[in-house]
Amino acid sequence: MGIAAAITYQLCTHCAITTARGGPCDFDAENIGEVLAFMRTHGQLVPAEDVHSDGDWTCEGCGLDQLAPTRTFTHF
Repeated sequence: MGIAAAITYQLCTHCAITTARGGPCDFDAENIGEVLAFMRTHGQLVPAEDVHSDGDWTCEGCGLDQLAPTRTFTHF
């Protein structure tokens, strides 16, 4: 039986904090619905590592374009 590869998700800082806390905390965004839907769909995630991306990337939590470093999360 093979070992399954861990799936990681790239999240912006706001989505990373929301995911790590298990819900919104002082997260004032128009797209909080997308973030909460992402959390419901993907279950409990834990931080994996910080990645310094070159250029634009899209947060998998909120769907917004980002320039800041990405935080990756994986399944618990």
